[in-house]
Amino acid sequence: MSLKDKRLFLLDMDGTIYLSETVFDGTLDFLRHVRQSGGRYVFLTNNSSRGTDAYVQKLARLGIAASPEEFFTSADATILYLKKTYQDAVYYVCGTESLKRQLRAAGLCVADKLQDGITAVLLGYDTELTYEKLETCCILLGRGLDYIATHPDMVCPTWYGSAPDCGSVIEMLFTATGRRPKIIGKPQPEMALAAMEKFGCAKHETCLIGDRLYTDIACGVNAGIDTVFVLSGEGVISDIEKYHVTPSYIFPNIREVLNSML
Repeated sequence: MSLKDKRLFLLDMDGTIYLSETVFDGTLDFLRHVRQSGGRYVFLTNNSSRGTDAYVQKLARLGIAASPEEFFTSADATILYLKKTYQDAVYYVCGTESLKRQLRAAGLCVADKLQDGITAVLLGYDTELTYEKLETCCILLGRGLDYIATHPDMVCPTWYGSAPDCGSVIEMLFTATGRRPKIIGKPQPEMALAAMEKFGCAKHETCLIGDRLYTDIACGVNAGIDTVFVLSGEGVISDIEKYHVTPSYIFPNIREVLNSML
C-alpha cells in the first residue's frame, strides 16, 4: 500500500514536524491533506519532560490545532508499563516536575529524594537535571533496585544544534554504575500498537514518520508497519548502516512526504 492509501499517520514531533519553536515548511499542508483525505494522525513523542497539555499548547502556538487524544508520549507508555508490572511501588524519578505530576496523577507513588522503601529508579528526559539527582540514582542503582527509562534518545534537536537527552544520561549512569535500564518508549513497538488499537487501524493502513532510525523508525519496524525516515532532524543516511534499521521510505523533509502523496 502506498503512502496515498494510508489511513493513520504516527508522527514524531521534534525534528519531524518542527524544530524548537519553528514549524517546518510543509507541516501544516501535510496535516491538512491527511484530514481532507479522510485519514488521521497521532503525535508520538519520546520526550517525557512535559505533559500532553503542554504539547497541545505548543502546537497551538505553531498554528496546529490538536486535542489531548491525538498524543501518545513515552510517559504515557511508561505509566501503562509500571501499572502492569508493579503493585504498591515507590519510584525515585530522575525527571522533570511535569513527569512527576503525570505519574502522581496516574496514582503512582513518587519519592522526591533518597529515602527508605524506594522500589525502582525511573529516568526521563530531565531538563531540570542536577548533580544531586545523578548521585541519588547512582546510590540506588548500586543497591540493585530496578531501573527503568522512558526512552533512549541520545540528543534532543534544538534551534542551536543538539542537547543531551535521556540516552546521554543513560550512558553517563552506565559509566558510573555498570547498569542499563529497561527501555519503555520508542523503539519498543507498544506506542505504535496502542495508537493503532485506539483508532481501529490495521498495520497495512498505518505509517510512522520520524527523524531517528534507532527510535522512531525502529519502533515502526518492530510494530510491523511502514516507516518514513525524514532527514530534517537528528538522523542522517549513514545511520541506516550504523543501526541496521531500514525504513520503507526516505525523504528530506515533511514537504517532500506530502508531495509524494499528491
